[in-house]
Amino acid sequence: MKSKYLPMMATVLLGFGCAPPVEEPTAAAPAVDLEATRDALMAADKAWSESVGETDEFLSYIADDAHFMPFGAPLARGDAIRTTWEHLVSMPGFALEWEATGADVAESGELGYTLGTFELTSEQDGASMVTVGKYVTVWSKQADGSWKVQVDCFNADGPPMAAEES
Repeated sequence: MKSKYLPMMATVLLGFGCAPPVEEPTAAAPAVDLEATRDALMAADKAWSESVGETDEFLSYIADDAHFMPFGAPLARGDAIRTTWEHLVSMPGFALEWEATGADVAESGELGYTLGTFELTSEQDGASMVTVGKYVTVWSKQADGSWKVQVDCFNADGPPMAAEES
């Protein structure tokens, strides 16, 4: 009589033994408040724009592995970003202002971009010249919740104009 149930019990036990493990239900990732995240990104861009006069503070917004792509200059990464920035700010009459006109973020809230317009002023041959242009900056959210620049790309709308003409 025992031998009659033995194959059936072996089949049942073997079936359970070969079945994939039951996965524990995982908690759904909390939904990201995209509007608040966009607002935080716009605030980070504004704070970065206000740090133009302080090189170390300005560079603190840029990730170690970032790409910096100014117009009229080669791609800069790593230490070359500092060198490129220091060259820009050392130009006679240097002033830079920019304003983000928009931002968007990924649904995960971990990556986003800002875009906007800028005015770069410098002296050329003793005359104050203004370059007007646009930019896009890609940001990544850090573990501490702050944002760091991953890619900054800006280009001019045209050649520099005398400050009085702009």
